[in-house]
Amino acid sequence: MKRKKAERTILKNKIGSSYPFSSRLTQEERVKLEKAKKLLLPIKEKYKLTFDELEKLAEEELSFPATILNKKLTVLESVVKYLKEEQGVSLRRISNLLGRDERNIWHIYNRTRKKYSKKFVIKKIGLWIPVNIFSNTKLSALEVIVSYLKEEFSLTYHEIALLLKRDDRTIWTVYQRAGKKNVKSK
Repeated sequence: MKRKKAERTILKNKIGSSYPFSSRLTQEERVKLEKAKKLLLPIKEKYKLTFDELEKLAEEELSFPATILNKKLTVLESVVKYLKEEQGVSLRRISNLLGRDERNIWHIYNRTRKKYSKKFVIKKIGLWIPVNIFSNTKLSALEVIVSYLKEEFSLTYHEIALLLKRDDRTIWTVYQRAGKKNVKSK
């Protein structure tokens, strides 16, 4: 009996030392971690990536559906709410992804919870927009997304307006303003 207890103690110490957070994980989280390892290890080995590079790749691929955008929330509010509530991303990581101050992101999220307490209805069909486009802090979130949709997908102002649930003239104005800012920054 003492031998088994000693083995468990040794095993627990080894696991605890190499994985300090493992004792805090629930069984469900451990299962998810194992699934993630099974998915990511072949990619890591095939392309000879480090874990930091894998994390960067995952951040680049982080995106949101255009269907979450609505009239009640700004673009930035919608993105922050989606990342926090639907993707479970921390506010610190959101601030890093969006290139904004963490206190500002906290304020945006807090205001959004009061303004729009409902969950987003996410439709699988539609356009998915990468989060990393918002890292350009010289432009507002609306300017960034309008420029992205106009230049990457060649959408008309009307199509962008329908997608973002804004007026056509607003979209035209925002795109013109973004163009002027981009010229100045070059």
